[in-house]
Amino acid sequence: MLAQPIIEAEKKWAQLVVTNAKSILIRNKKVATGRLINSVRYTVNSQGKITFLYDKDGKWVTSGRKRNSRFPPPAAISKWIKQKGIRGRGKDGRFITNKSLTYLISRGIAKKGIKPLPFMKMAIDKTRKQLPKLLKPVVAKAARAQILKNIGLIKP
Repeated sequence: MLAQPIIEAEKKWAQLVVTNAKSILIRNKKVATGRLINSVRYTVNSQGKITFLYDKDGKWVTSGRKRNSRFPPPAAISKWIKQKGIRGRGKDGRFITNKSLTYLISRGIAKKGIKPLPFMKMAIDKTRKQLPKLLKPVVAKAARAQILKNIGLIKP
């Protein structure tokens, strides 16, 4: 089990990563419903292991979609169209049905693909240099306290 100040320093760094990940999503216009951006979070256990979590839709943002691949699920595209309030028009200028618009958008995604955006990796890489700065003073204090405790100068 790690000392509590070390875990707190790790939590501070993990919060920086989460904040950067959210800003990367916003900067790259990957906020459709807000579900993904609101789901980005972290956990730190008593051994100091940091786990970053996000919604299942983050898989598609992170890995993207290959060109000339299968069509995405129509239900997901239809839901996205409704949430965004997108209305399509035909050649004659009239509105087309949501079913037709869903097909057209799905076909475009299948043909052109979606560029991947590994937002968590980018956020971790961006804040990696700050972790030693946060841990160095805390680890030194914790080590000093542990040594003094081991030699009997401080009672537990």
